[in-house]
Amino acid sequence: MHTIVRAAGDGQWLGIDWAAFVLVFVVTLAAGLAVVSFYATGLRLLAVGARDDTVDSSGTLVRGERDRPRPAGATAGAYVAFALAAAAVLYGLYLLIPQFH
Repeated sequence: MHTIVRAAGDGQWLGIDWAAFVLVFVVTLAAGLAVVSFYATGLRLLAVGARDDTVDSSGTLVRGERDRPRPAGATAGAYVAFALAAAAVLYGLYLLIPQFH
Protein backbone atom coordinates (compact mmCIF):
# COMPACT_ATOMS: atom_id res chain seq x y z
CA MET A 1 0.00 0.00 0.00
CA HIS A 2 1.44 3.33 -1.05
CA THR A 3 0.87 6.51 0.91
CA ILE A 4 0.98 9.75 -0.99
CA VAL A 5 2.35 12.63 1.02
CA ARG A 6 1.90 16.04 -0.50
CA ALA A 7 3.78 19.12 0.51
CA ALA A 8 1.85 22.03 1.92
CA GLY A 9 0.96 24.63 -0.69
CA ASP A 10 1.53 28.34 -0.51
CA GLY A 11 -0.12 29.89 2.53
CA GLN A 12 -0.71 26.51 4.13
CA TRP A 13 0.85 25.18 7.26
CA LEU A 14 0.55 21.47 7.92
CA GLY A 15 -1.48 21.16 4.73
CA ILE A 16 -4.44 23.10 6.15
CA ASP A 17 -6.17 25.89 4.26
CA TRP A 18 -6.33 28.33 7.18
CA ALA A 19 -8.48 30.89 5.37
CA ALA A 20 -11.19 28.29 4.85
CA PHE A 21 -10.79 27.11 8.46
CA VAL A 22 -11.25 30.65 9.81
CA LEU A 23 -14.24 31.22 7.50
CA VAL A 24 -15.95 28.08 8.79
CA PHE A 25 -15.19 29.11 12.38
CA VAL A 26 -16.65 32.62 11.92
CA VAL A 27 -19.79 31.38 10.15
CA THR A 28 -20.35 28.70 12.80
CA LEU A 29 -19.89 31.21 15.62
CA ALA A 30 -22.31 33.68 14.00
CA ALA A 31 -24.92 30.98 13.37
CA GLY A 32 -24.65 29.72 16.96
CA LEU A 33 -25.02 33.24 18.33
CA ALA A 34 -28.03 33.84 16.09
CA VAL A 35 -29.84 30.68 17.25
CA VAL A 36 -29.18 31.43 20.92
CA SER A 37 -30.20 35.08 20.48
CA PHE A 38 -33.48 34.18 18.78
CA TYR A 39 -34.32 31.65 21.47
CA ALA A 40 -33.42 34.02 24.32
CA THR A 41 -35.47 36.80 22.72
CA GLY A 42 -38.46 34.47 22.49
CA LEU A 43 -38.13 33.55 26.17
CA ARG A 44 -37.83 37.19 27.17
CA LEU A 45 -40.92 38.16 25.19
CA LEU A 46 -42.90 35.36 26.83
CA ALA A 47 -41.84 36.69 30.26
CA VAL A 48 -43.44 40.11 29.67
CA GLY A 49 -46.10 40.69 32.31
CA ALA A 50 -45.15 37.61 34.33
CA ARG A 51 -45.55 37.40 38.09
CA ASP A 52 -42.86 39.00 40.20
CA ASP A 53 -42.08 36.19 42.66
CA THR A 54 -39.75 37.04 45.52
CA VAL A 55 -38.25 35.28 48.51
CA ASP A 56 -38.73 36.85 51.95
CA SER A 57 -36.10 36.93 54.69
CA SER A 58 -37.12 33.49 56.02
CA GLY A 59 -36.60 31.90 52.60
CA THR A 60 -40.30 31.46 51.81
CA LEU A 61 -41.44 32.05 48.25
CA VAL A 62 -43.90 34.92 48.03
CA ARG A 63 -46.05 34.72 44.92
CA GLY A 64 -46.44 38.11 43.34
CA GLU A 65 -49.45 39.26 41.42
CA ARG A 66 -49.43 39.45 37.68
CA ASP A 67 -48.30 42.93 36.73
CA ARG A 68 -50.34 43.04 33.56
CA PRO A 69 -51.42 40.60 30.87
CA ARG A 70 -48.87 39.83 28.17
CA PRO A 71 -49.53 41.91 25.06
CA ALA A 72 -50.46 40.04 21.90
CA GLY A 73 -47.48 41.60 20.10
CA ALA A 74 -45.07 40.14 22.65
CA THR A 75 -46.62 36.69 22.24
CA ALA A 76 -46.49 36.91 18.45
CA GLY A 77 -42.90 38.18 18.57
CA ALA A 78 -41.92 35.28 20.82
CA TYR A 79 -43.40 32.77 18.40
CA VAL A 80 -41.61 34.45 15.48
CA ALA A 81 -38.31 34.34 17.38
CA PHE A 82 -38.81 30.64 18.20
CA ALA A 83 -39.68 29.94 14.56
CA LEU A 84 -36.50 31.69 13.37
CA ALA A 85 -34.39 29.69 15.82
CA ALA A 86 -36.02 26.44 14.72
CA ALA A 87 -35.60 27.36 11.03
CA ALA A 88 -31.90 28.06 11.56
CA VAL A 89 -31.40 24.71 13.29
CA LEU A 90 -33.32 22.85 10.57
CA TYR A 91 -31.34 24.61 7.84
CA GLY A 92 -28.11 23.56 9.57
CA LEU A 93 -29.32 19.97 9.63
CA TYR A 94 -30.23 20.24 5.95
CA LEU A 95 -26.68 21.35 5.19
CA LEU A 96 -25.13 18.56 7.26
CA ILE A 97 -27.20 15.57 6.11
CA PRO A 98 -26.38 14.61 2.51
CA GLN A 99 -29.62 12.66 1.93
CA PHE A 100 -31.55 15.94 2.01
CA HIS A 101 -29.85 17.41 -1.08
